[in-house]
Amino acid sequence: MKILVTENISERGLRILNEAAPVDVRIGLQGEALCRAVADFSVLVVRSATQVTREVIEAAPGLKIIGRCGVGVDNIDVDAATEHGVLVINSPFGNTVAAAEHTLSMMMALARNLPEAHRSLREGRWERSLFTGVELRDKVLGVVGLGKIGSEVAKRAQALDMHVICFDPQVNAERARNMSIEVVGYDELLRRCDFLTYHVPLNPHTRNLLTTERIELMKPTARVVNCSRGGVVNEADLAAALHAGRLAGAAIDVWENEPPLGEHRSPLLDAPNLVCTPHLGASTLEAQDNVAVDVARQVLAAFRGEPVPGAVNLPMLDAEEHRRLMPYFHLAEHLGRFLAQLTLGGRIVRVDISYLGKLHQEPTDPIARAALRGLLRTYQGDDTINAVNVPMVVEGMGIQVSETRSIESPTYQAVLRVGLTTESARHVADGCCFGADPRVVALDGYGFNIVPQGHLIVWWNTDQPGVIGKVGTLLGDAGINIAGMQLGRDAVGGRAVSIVEVDSPTDPAILEQVAEIPGMLEVRAVDFGNGGELRPVLPVPQAE
Repeated sequence: MKILVTENISERGLRILNEAAPVDVRIGLQGEALCRAVADFSVLVVRSATQVTREVIEAAPGLKIIGRCGVGVDNIDVDAATEHGVLVINSPFGNTVAAAEHTLSMMMALARNLPEAHRSLREGRWERSLFTGVELRDKVLGVVGLGKIGSEVAKRAQALDMHVICFDPQVNAERARNMSIEVVGYDELLRRCDFLTYHVPLNPHTRNLLTTERIELMKPTARVVNCSRGGVVNEADLAAALHAGRLAGAAIDVWENEPPLGEHRSPLLDAPNLVCTPHLGASTLEAQDNVAVDVARQVLAAFRGEPVPGAVNLPMLDAEEHRRLMPYFHLAEHLGRFLAQLTLGGRIVRVDISYLGKLHQEPTDPIARAALRGLLRTYQGDDTINAVNVPMVVEGMGIQVSETRSIESPTYQAVLRVGLTTESARHVADGCCFGADPRVVALDGYGFNIVPQGHLIVWWNTDQPGVIGKVGTLLGDAGINIAGMQLGRDAVGGRAVSIVEVDSPTDPAILEQVAEIPGMLEVRAVDFGNGGELRPVLPVPQAE
């Protein structure tokens, strides 16, 4: 286990990473050089400059984690990482205050013409009348994106007596009301705002949010601030509006091409009434330390199978949810492994997962991933399938997954039911947790109490005398000791099922002999391994 760091991060972050594994710092790796270097590493830690492309990810078969010291992951191919089961981590909180404060600094500099006034005086001129500004008090601030940074900007703007309105399709309306923020449509926000600030990631939905068409909706006295991501604002259209006096000014910290110089020179750099900085939103001593420490601590948490708050491509759980549901993650994977070994053969058609009783109100996406991971790793014999990439694997295999919830539970307070349908068979297993201990409590409607560990033989037969005795004789003659047995049947003379715990694996030749016993319908061996131990739900081995 080794960690590669390709950009400058704080010494405190490096010390924490060294607690997990040896750290190799190689600043400035890109392209082919990065592909060659990353091949031997399990963890890659970057900031915003390193481009972690699909080629880089495919060049590192042992890569388990990519840590981004910052909020955005625009420089990481998250889809490729997910396909290859690589956990992507960012630092969702470390530079929030720095980015919010920089946004307000840019807004104030824009409102009071500070860069121009500073330059004028340094050049020996006293031109007070040229730099009359505007106050922020009583102005309308339009915030696009009310996430962590947008919320912090809004809170500080309200302290300056600004009226804050926001547009965010994902916003929690009640949370916005509690913050005294008015939620409006995007066009209305553009028409009403005196200052406009963006706090969104860059994706196909947010690229070119501000173009000439949208600028036409705004007041000529309005000012634009973008400290989120380059490309959110169309730089050519904004530059044209500033040249035409269509807007009063703009403050830009992020650029579509960084640096926006040379052949990629931004037209905004030649526009009037512009305040510009070279992507300084997170550039404070505190923020740089915070984001490195955040990512380093999350890497350690992933090694231990603990919740990772900054996981980009895994469902989010808080620490209490993770603690409460951990036994069910293990149960779900055991049920998946159990059913896979009972149903081997034929294409998987569908998987049905039901959360019954107290489980019906829990965040169940991680439980479903654990069940599918256990099922497909066993069924396919593919150890690269993990909690990160299993949804993509399921989709690629054309498996239909159904999830249902019910407050009613047939037996216990909380039951997880997993059904597996293949082209040739269907089996359904119920499980519950006795404290932290997972148990299989039903198979195909028959009640059992099976500890998912060690070695089992499961068979179905017509209910008739002598079957169990003949199986026992065969196993005894083969030197296989029976540790326990549980039985079930639907009716006298009907269909019966037996689950037998044995002390050692059963040779396939013995299973073939069992299958030849008169009345035997189907025989399967199930191996849970030593003590039913599982790897962590996250796709990361324990630290050595």
